[in-house]
Amino acid sequence: MILELPEHRIEAVAVNHNTSAYMELMLRSFYHFHAGPYNLKMTIFDNDSQDDCQPLQDFAAQMGVAWQQSGFGIETANNSHGDVLRSFVLARPDCTHYLFLDADVVFLEADTLGTMLRELQTAPDAFGIGARMSWDGVSEIPREVTDGNPDVYSGRLHPCCALAKNTPVFRLAVQEVGMMCADLRWAERSEYLDTFKLLTKVMHTHGLRHIRSRAMVQHFFCVSYDWDEAELRLRKQTERDRKLAEFRGTTLCA
Repeated sequence: MILELPEHRIEAVAVNHNTSAYMELMLRSFYHFHAGPYNLKMTIFDNDSQDDCQPLQDFAAQMGVAWQQSGFGIETANNSHGDVLRSFVLARPDCTHYLFLDADVVFLEADTLGTMLRELQTAPDAFGIGARMSWDGVSEIPREVTDGNPDVYSGRLHPCCALAKNTPVFRLAVQEVGMMCADLRWAERSEYLDTFKLLTKVMHTHGLRHIRSRAMVQHFFCVSYDWDEAELRLRKQTERDRKLAEFRGTTLCA
């Protein structure tokens, strides 16, 4: 059963960076668990990916998901993710919300988006809401891990599955500050701010917080880059392929 949602028009975005199989899994899991109408338009930006994009493109076309080249390639001097998200937001001024999705997210629960919409609606001092995250698709990431890494929850609205209100202050912050990574150079230390973290800090200066949803998604983490050990990378790919095969064999809700 779909409960009544606040009036909304959502622009959703994800960036493909040689992550086509993960992205197909994300889309298939999203549409499996979300029966309409959600008044949502989804766009995938592709960073000139060199992997096999065809199954992803075929499913995106089937679901009416727009496919667009980002203008960036696989190799850039710095991470291009925040630049793509900034351009996306500034080009779409007329929605009520922006939904940011990483390619390596898997939806686990029915009506995750509806849950996030309703929770955000009840928090007038929140500019955005992020899903809880799981490594294995069963349990949330342990608290001792998230407490020790503010980039997961507390320090930023993590863009792996985040819903943000389209407000004048949000758009102005995106325009003037951006959504990209940043380096802070304190007198005696440096601090790296990952995608969306500087923007989150700016929103906090306006008395606007980010909150965590009760809805949970699985997040593989870091699949766009060769940061994982070979064994872990293979383990993630095996889990991805198993779940992708399952979703390819299921009936869609939308």
